[in-house]
Amino acid sequence: MRRRAAALAVVLVTCVLVTDAQTPPSLIVQRAGPNGELAELDQANEIRIVFSEPMVTLGRIPQPVTAPFVRIEPAIRGTFRWSGTTILIFTPDPRQPLPYATPYQVTVETSARAVSGRQLAAPYTFRFTTPIVRLLTVEHERLNNRADRPAIFLLRFNQPVQATTVLPHITARLQPHGWTAPALSPVAEKLLAQQDPAGLKQFRAKVAAVDAVARGTSPIAFRLATQWDTKAYPPSPDLVALEAVTTVQPESWVRIALDATIPSMPCCAGARAGRRRRAGAGALRVRPELRESVRSLELQRLPSDGDRDAGPDADGDLRH
Repeated sequence: MRRRAAALAVVLVTCVLVTDAQTPPSLIVQRAGPNGELAELDQANEIRIVFSEPMVTLGRIPQPVTAPFVRIEPAIRGTFRWSGTTILIFTPDPRQPLPYATPYQVTVETSARAVSGRQLAAPYTFRFTTPIVRLLTVEHERLNNRADRPAIFLLRFNQPVQATTVLPHITARLQPHGWTAPALSPVAEKLLAQQDPAGLKQFRAKVAAVDAVARGTSPIAFRLATQWDTKAYPPSPDLVALEAVTTVQPESWVRIALDATIPSMPCCAGARAGRRRRAGAGALRVRPELRESVRSLELQRLPSDGDRDAGPDADGDLRH
């Protein structure tokens, strides 16, 4: 009997120890969000905090839900609700959308108390930032779709921006690149020199002109465009249309850079719709490369029958 009693005591003590080891000594925030820099403003539609154990009792949740142990800085107007007994959700007031490019800090104070009476051992803090200004795409065209007209660049951002504010933060220049120059055989060149010396001179001049473009590094100045194809690119708060004041010749590669200090607009409203136009006749081919806040564009001439309207000197074609 004594042995059985001793064995039973050992089992009871072991069970108690195991149970105590599995039970956390204090309340824990298992996860919370959002966190970090957000890509979309919609990601801040809810702030969620998941606790390790029930914080309320089902059927006995007071209305309206309050959470004085949660502090959001800067303050956001909105409402709390419980999803089950462990998930606390804060929903910002949809009538007052959060501003862009704004950092927020959420702190769960140690006064948070579970149904069991356990509390946090230390405050729990997480942070997130609403989307900063980012360039999404760059499209371009020639004014009136003619090769001899100014180049128009259409910049699409992830949020509404003010064009006059964006312009000072943009720089552009020609980027050197390789190209395959057309060449005449010695026999053809000799024959052309005999039969049409002026044509040979013109051919060499065009090759030299395109070579100069390919080796160019000069800066390109922009101004806000007042005309562009608004059917293909409807005006929108997230669209900035720029006209190149500097002549951008066919075969040019252009590097456009935006610094990281473009401010967001204080207002969040604005359409984000926009259609992307496919390169067609007389267009330039764009191959964008995005590294951090720098946008590089390689602009190359596409041959087109419509180029004949612009004349042989305007389209940049090499003819002899």
